[in-house]
Amino acid sequence: MPTIVHLLLAVVLTLFLAFQASSLVFVLRSRRVSAAGRAPKRADLLWTCIPVVLVLFLAARSWVAVFDIERPAVASAVSSAEPPGAPFAAPPR
Repeated sequence: MPTIVHLLLAVVLTLFLAFQASSLVFVLRSRRVSAAGRAPKRADLLWTCIPVVLVLFLAARSWVAVFDIERPAVASAVSSAEPPGAPFAAPPR
């Protein structure tokens, strides 16, 4: 994808997270109030936070693509190979 698309996606997802933070707090508080008669379930928190974590992951991935943070050569999937027929170079002494 072109960088401008990643930039727009990163900005939109970051703004979405910022504007939805108050909604997430409201949902968590209302679940706590409605669960006053029963024991709170961890599954409630999990299912509430899954969309937030997903959007956070996508936003972080887009920001990494925008700033073009390179992977180290060891972690790269493509290694540079010498062309066929190239002379063998002895290691430096």
